[in-house]
Amino acid sequence: MYHFFVRRRVRAIFAHLNAGDFDYVTRQFAADATHWFSGRHALGGQRRTGASRAAWYRRLATVMPGLAFTIEKIVVSGPPWRTHVAVEWRDRVFDPQGLELEPNQGVFVLALRWGRAVDFRVYCDTQGLAKNLDAIAARGVAEAADAPLADPQVAAGAV
Repeated sequence: MYHFFVRRRVRAIFAHLNAGDFDYVTRQFAADATHWFSGRHALGGQRRTGASRAAWYRRLATVMPGLAFTIEKIVVSGPPWRTHVAVEWRDRVFDPQGLELEPNQGVFVLALRWGRAVDFRVYCDTQGLAKNLDAIAARGVAEAADAPLADPQVAAGAV
């Protein structure tokens, strides 16, 4: 029964994500949660503070407004104090002018503790994503070409 409610909550979070309600999304993280995105591009890297996670979602909103995810599958395991979730998804990506770019697909892997995300990892086609970010940067959105956002201690390799 617990896993049913987790799947329902994940679907609700995706609805907020698709609506651009990133404040709601960032509130789903524990204060010390890890937020990691594969690849070396403007969305890549690791963040461990609320401020850096919020900055990452602001960047996402800037470079890919209208990003929309479709959930393909949700897998949940474990008890409330150590829940693991895998979400297989595909997306539709738009540049800031509304032009649709190449879609992507991937998996979000989450660890939850008592309903809060403590670890969030994104695995997708990073070459395709980098191509989209290059196209967005070429259309004048400089942030799409920026270095990954990371906490200073993470970027320096201290954590």
